[in-house]
Amino acid sequence: MKTEDIKLFHHIVDSGSLNRACEILSLAKSNASRRIKGLEQELNFQLFHRHNSVMQVSDAGIKFYDKTKTILQEFETGLKEISAPNHEVSGHLRIQLLALPILLDISRMIFRFMDIYPEVSIEIFNSAEDKNLLENNIDVALRVGEKLPDSSLVARPIGYTPFGLYCTQEYINEYGMPITAEELKKHNMIRYRFPSGQIHSSLPFGKDQEVEVSGNLILNNVSLMLEACLQSRGIIFIPEQLAESCAGRDSLVRLFTHIEPSLNYGWLVYPYRKHLSLAARTFIEYILSEVQNGCIVRCVSDDSNNAII
Repeated sequence: MKTEDIKLFHHIVDSGSLNRACEILSLAKSNASRRIKGLEQELNFQLFHRHNSVMQVSDAGIKFYDKTKTILQEFETGLKEISAPNHEVSGHLRIQLLALPILLDISRMIFRFMDIYPEVSIEIFNSAEDKNLLENNIDVALRVGEKLPDSSLVARPIGYTPFGLYCTQEYINEYGMPITAEELKKHNMIRYRFPSGQIHSSLPFGKDQEVEVSGNLILNNVSLMLEACLQSRGIIFIPEQLAESCAGRDSLVRLFTHIEPSLNYGWLVYPYRKHLSLAARTFIEYILSEVQNGCIVRCVSDDSNNAII
């Protein structure tokens, strides 16, 4: 019985379908089906019920999944630690990064990790959507948000960025500058729609206050929001670092400079340790060490939901 076939079975269950697992693993469906059928023959019971090309995990398959998931991961990790010279780290990592202004800094850290551990192959992909890590075979992800809600995942802070309210001088000349939270409610806010569908209409105002805002333009892309603001179409709520990057264009005016800025934090997110490979554990320790050494000071959100998971 091949451990790779058992891992394939785990991927199918985690991702929810054979097609999805094959897409993630870049595996031909015919090959995957043949291997699963061979595994069932060795086990002498069905892992899936099949009906009209639909596969549903069987009761026996669920029990087999529960019994083998942790055992297989511990076996593979232990085998690598014992057999690899000097505990050589190897394997393949899938890492999800958001479209952050510090994306290049993070990428350089990953490239340095690959230089240190040349036997590790890495797949990096960008997505604004907070994907399920286990279902999508993601080892580590970067999330951004003010706080971490209760979750089945582990999240380690890796930085932060202050947010502020901005508009152009032309907008102020035409509509006036809001001074209080009540005045802000009367202004046109360019709002962001999160991947979850939620519209960002409740904004932090100082440390302990929130203000409900409205406007005639809703976007799901921060770059487009910035462009609309530069055209004096309204007020936006964005990271300070992103606003500062517009210094060479029509400059943005920071509103409410007397109010303490809102902070959003960056998090390194991953499954609990028993689900981690040796390569994933080594990568996480490396990134956290780099952060502690000051390689990342601030982490800036782009097309990301404040919900971490």
